[in-house]
Amino acid sequence: MSLLALTADVYSRSYRYLEGGPRHFFMYVFGRFRFVRSFMVWRYSHKVAKVSSTEDASLVETQASSLASTVDVDAVVREIQRDGVCTGLNLRPEILEQLHSYSLVATCYGDGKNENAFHYGNDEGVTGSFRLGRYINALGACPTLQNLARDPQLLAIARKYLHTEPVLLCARMWWSLAGPADTWQQKAAGQGFHYDIDGYRGLTFFFYLTNVGPSNGPHVYVRGTHNQKSLKHLVSLHKAQSDEEIASRYGAEKQVCLYGSAGSGFAEDIFGYHKGMHPDQDRLIVQVRYGLRDYGTGHAD
Repeated sequence: MSLLALTADVYSRSYRYLEGGPRHFFMYVFGRFRFVRSFMVWRYSHKVAKVSSTEDASLVETQASSLASTVDVDAVVREIQRDGVCTGLNLRPEILEQLHSYSLVATCYGDGKNENAFHYGNDEGVTGSFRLGRYINALGACPTLQNLARDPQLLAIARKYLHTEPVLLCARMWWSLAGPADTWQQKAAGQGFHYDIDGYRGLTFFFYLTNVGPSNGPHVYVRGTHNQKSLKHLVSLHKAQSDEEIASRYGAEKQVCLYGSAGSGFAEDIFGYHKGMHPDQDRLIVQVRYGLRDYGTGHAD
């Protein structure tokens, strides 16, 4: 690659972090390294008042109003700390039904573009042209998604993992659509191994809104890579890596493929390597993401 091409590549990959201001760019450059991430989590934990024991005790009461089935918050956080991901979360049936109903009446946007508006299930033949069907501004339009984003149990898990009061970064839903896709299209749809740097620490909740088996584009996570990555991967301009590279460096046995029925979910630190498999049958998913700070550079849909 020529110097000019390399400079253009660095600029294009770094621009949205430069656009977010010096704090965001500093985080993007140095937030890959574990000692920096740990130090900044420690700083945030002391900048914001810790949750009182009274608030911790009240979790028992607020779990009854949670939109997800009750889990052991401490056990969930320990598993995320160890592996980067924890399964076993489940939406209550009525919440699943409300979110799925919203998906059938709201306008969907092929590959997230305004000119590709359609209604899933009503516009036959349209979805085959796209890899993703996004619901733009679902958080503002769907009260159930708003309630899920401030769910007391999800917030309790995030609070313990982040060691401070969680900041909502996004809450969104989308279809991963079946159909032919080349390697670049799959990568653009998040269907290649990559990690995300949205902050010094973050926690994301995913819930499947359709049944997900091997043919429905299951989510795949590489356990432990939220804490341990090769130096080569940390300093690379490319946060995405090939399947072969991931398997060679971290071992195929570290990859966990997450199947589940509609309503099942998991919590994940997306600083670890992850991807969605390309589906042979359409998959609907909802995501709620929390962090230490919102750098204001996207994920607002």
